[in-house]
Order: sequence, then C-alpha cells, then structure tokens
Amino acid sequence: MRVIEEAYRRYGFQPLETPAIEYLDVLTGKSEENDKLIYEIRRARGDAEETAESAIALRYDLTVPLARVAAQYATLPRPFKRYQIQPVWRADRPQPRQGRYREFVQCDADILGTESPLADAEILALTHEVLTALDFEDFRIRLSSRKFLAGLAHVVTGDVRHFGAFCRCLDKLDKIGWDGVESEFQANDIPATAARSLVTQLMATGGESPDFSATRKLVGSNAAALNGLAEIETVYTAALDLGVSRRSLAFDATLARGLDYYTGAIFETVLPGLPHLGSLTGGGRYDGLVATFSKENVPATGTSIGLDRIQTALTQLERFKAEPSETQVLIARFDDAGVAKSLELAATLRRAGVRVEIWYDNDRMKKQFAFADQQQIPFVAVCGPDERERGIVSVKNLATQQQVTVPEADLAAHLHAALATMGK
Repeated sequence: MRVIEEAYRRYGFQPLETPAIEYLDVLTGKSEENDKLIYEIRRARGDAEETAESAIALRYDLTVPLARVAAQYATLPRPFKRYQIQPVWRADRPQPRQGRYREFVQCDADILGTESPLADAEILALTHEVLTALDFEDFRIRLSSRKFLAGLAHVVTGDVRHFGAFCRCLDKLDKIGWDGVESEFQANDIPATAARSLVTQLMATGGESPDFSATRKLVGSNAAALNGLAEIETVYTAALDLGVSRRSLAFDATLARGLDYYTGAIFETVLPGLPHLGSLTGGGRYDGLVATFSKENVPATGTSIGLDRIQTALTQLERFKAEPSETQVLIARFDDAGVAKSLELAATLRRAGVRVEIWYDNDRMKKQFAFADQQQIPFVAVCGPDERERGIVSVKNLATQQQVTVPEADLAAHLHAALATMGK
C-alpha cells in the first residue's frame, strides 16, 4: 500500500475517501454485470416501506462513488486527480487462488476534467511504475478502446445495436476459449465465423509491437473503428514516451472489459506466468458516468489496482516478503523496580522522534532479546540497577552484537546518529 500510495502522490494525485454505503439507485444501472453482485442492505428492524431514499447498498467499486462526488461538488479543480484506497464488496463466490473475495481493497487513481489521451497514457505509466516497484518482472498492460470495439461490432454485424452483446461475448475469451465465445456469438445473433476471423487477424497485427497500418486495413473505412484505433495509437505512443517498456505494453483487440460505463481507451494488466489470476489492474475512459448524476458532462479516465490480487500474485511468485517492524528500539524490562524508569525513557525517546516499544511483562532478558531479533528491531536498551544508579543506559546493536553505555541525556542523540548510519 505504501509503494502504491507514494507512486500516486508522485503523479500529483490527491487522496479522497467516500462512504462504504451508497443509495442503491446510485449504484445500479452502471453495469449489468455488477448489478447482479450488489450487496443490498436490508433494514435490521421495523417494517417501514422501502423507498428510493431508504434503499441502500455497499459500494461494488470506487469509480461510481467518485462520479457522484464530482457531480455533487462542481467546484472541484479541473483536471481533478484523486486516488482512493478503500474496501469494496461484491456478492461473488470467493476464489482465494485467484485472489477473489467478497470484500477486497481497490487502489484507484482517476483523472477527471480532460479528454486528452495523455491522461490515459499517464495512467498506464503510473500502472507500469507501481508494478515494477512491487517487483513484478513479467507483466503485460493490455490496451484497446471501446470505440474501436464498437466499430468492430458494426463491421461484423452491420448493426450498432449488437455492440453490448459483442463486448460481453468477447470479454469471456480468456475463460471459455474461442469455441465458447463462438457459441455466445451465435446465441446473440452475431455472425460467429466472421467475428472470429476478423478478431484473429487483428490479434496478429497487435501485441507488443503493433502494426497499426495493417490494423487499419483490416477494419476498412469504418469511422468508429478508425477513430478508436487512432486513440489507441496515440495512447500507446505517449505511454512509451512516459517510460513504459515496450515489452510490457500490448495492443489487444480481444480486450473488452465488462463494465458498461467505459467509453474510450480501456486497459488491464495480466501476468503471463499466472494466467489463472486474471487481471491485476483494470480501467479505462468513462466520459459519460458523471453526467448520470448531473447535467454536466465531465470526461474521466482511471484505473484500479487490486490489492488482494497483487498480494496473491506476489505470494504465489514467492516474492511477498514480510516487512520488519518499524520499531527502532525496544526498552527491555530488567526488573520490577525499573519499570518507572523504562516508561520515562520511552516517553522521552518518543518525544525525540524515536519509534519505541516497551516490554510489558516480567520475562527473562533472553526472551526479550529474541523478540527484538525476530522483529528485526535494531536496538535494545536496558536500564538495570547499575545503570539507574549511574544515570546511564546500556544499548545493544543486534546486528553487530556490540553493546555500549550512554548517558540518559544523550540517549536520543546516540540512537539518531546510529540509526542514520544504518539508513533507518
């Protein structure tokens, strides 16, 4: 979380939190898929009739609440760059191996108030920077566009009304394969053979080194497809200029994303080595969402990083390392008579900015040192009868096993200097 939050701040995003509970009518109608997964909150007691004002539910993502906030506070600066790290809930079947749970934490970064594709590219650069900092060596940011998909649906079916069904079918490709998707196409009156043929050819022109000229030839003169492809190419090129590695970014014509509110560029990140996990991140442009809550049309783009999915992936890759304690010194309890002095030392050091723990129980010193060593606390301070009589404190460096005595008045300065040499 610290790595993600620090990256968000470097890109100029500011924190925002929203309530876990929203009115049900705020959440519904934004995604047919997610409407089925909403946890509606029933009244605990009483028999008052449910109304629009009383029907409430747990949020299923952080994007819809953000759109409500943007509509509610028209004086927000534009562009408005916000990040949000909070839990969301979906009435879904838990799949721990895939990092899917009913309650999970999303880490969102969004830019509101600009139609520029540079904003989409910056979201991709931010995603690349976060995953690289989290020690992922092999990941792919898949890029496409809902405008491009709308054009493909029109090319295949000759009818723009099939766009939604076309996207929903294509979005299942990773789960059910081409044979399953063809069956889905047929069930939705979409020419399955033609759709598979065109998309397969487009896959060959995409990837990590996309041939956009060849792609343009495949879609012909369809204006929506060409417009969407131009958007993809602009975002792709700008992302490379922002430092995204070419091997990590791919144009993928099969990427559809399930949420209905996407209007432009869409993107998600996958791990080729762990295909069962699905996407680690996902997002896109949603220019019409704020307008569902107000008369103002506010363009927007953003992404969500799944914290639980990230942790699951790092664990399965054996790269999820336990962090040491942030405590800098443990004040040991030598005897009962020295408790008051230990408390005084702890208070003094904390006021001086040192992170301190005290030992609560009357345990052997061996146990206390073992705890500090296990937690990787760098120093243990001991103030026994001899030290108290002389006004000094014994300080042991657990890394070097060296022990020195320090006057009480100089203890904070000594620890600050020693920690500085250790880079702590």
